[in-house]
Amino acid sequence: MKLFFRNLTEKDIPAILDISKDMWEGDDYIPYVIEEWLLEEGNLAYGAFLEEEMKNLIGFGRVKMFPNGVAWLEGGRVKITHQKKGIGRDLMKYAIDYAIHAGAKVAQYDTSSNNLGSKSLARFHGFIEKKRMEVLECKINELKESRSEISEIKKINNEEAKQIYKKMDIGPGDELNIGWSYIPLPYLEDNDAIWWTIPKAILQKIDIKKSDQTEKPRENEIWIIAYGDPLAICNLLSYTITHKINKKEFDLIILYCKVEAVKYVKELGFQEVFWEEKPEAVVLYEKRLHDYL
Repeated sequence: MKLFFRNLTEKDIPAILDISKDMWEGDDYIPYVIEEWLLEEGNLAYGAFLEEEMKNLIGFGRVKMFPNGVAWLEGGRVKITHQKKGIGRDLMKYAIDYAIHAGAKVAQYDTSSNNLGSKSLARFHGFIEKKRMEVLECKINELKESRSEISEIKKINNEEAKQIYKKMDIGPGDELNIGWSYIPLPYLEDNDAIWWTIPKAILQKIDIKKSDQTEKPRENEIWIIAYGDPLAICNLLSYTITHKINKKEFDLIILYCKVEAVKYVKELGFQEVFWEEKPEAVVLYEKRLHDYL
C-alpha cells in the first residue's frame, strides 16, 4: 500500500479529531495538544494519505526534536477503518527518516507494557527497551498513614531536583519518567511541579492544575513519580501523602516507580494497575539511528 505524506496544518484539525475520537475509548489526549503541535517550529506534525492529492487523512504522528540529538516520536494514530494494514509501520518509518535527516542520534518513544501494537512496531523497526516504570494506584483513604515524623524532608524546586536526579539511579541514560512519558533530564523544566526529598529518595507530585504535560492526571488524581531506595521511598511517600496532600481535593494516587520498590509500596496499600489482566508499566524504547542507515 503506497502512502503519501505531508506536514499537517490547522486546516487538518477536523480530520485529526475525527481519527482521535476512536482512540482509547474516546479518552485520547490529542485534542488537547494538537493546536500547539501545529504551531511549534522545529518539530514535525505529519499526516498520511492514500491518494496523491492528500485530502483524506488516514493517519498522523509527531516528531519532537531535542537539542541533545533525541528525536521523540509521539501521537501516532491510524484511522480505525485502516488499522492492521501496516500503516503504523509506515508512519513510524516516515518519522525515523525525518529524524535521521534532521540530524538526530537516537529515536525514542514510550508506550504501555501491554500495548501489543506499539511493542510490535518496536520489534519491526529495531527499537530496544531502555527502561520502564511500574504503575500502581491507591485510594487516599486506604493508604496506611505514616506514624513517624521525617525531620529531613525538604521541598525543592526544579533545578534542585535535577541535581538530585543526577545522583540517583534512574536507569540507563538520563531520561526521567514524568508519568506516562519520559524526558531527557537536562530539559526538565516543569516549574509548576512539586518535589519532596529526603536522603536516598525523591518524589515528584503532579496534578491536573500544575502540569503542562501531554498526558495529565484526571481531576481526582495525583501522580507521584518516585526514585531512590525502596524503604526511603516508602517513608517519603507515606509522609507526603499523609501530611502534604489535601485529601478533600483528590481521592486517588497513581504511583510510578522502579520494579525494586513495588513490593515495599504494596505494604502501604498500593496495588498494581492492570490492563487486560497484566500489570501495567511505562516503557521507554530507543533506537540508535546510525544503525538504521
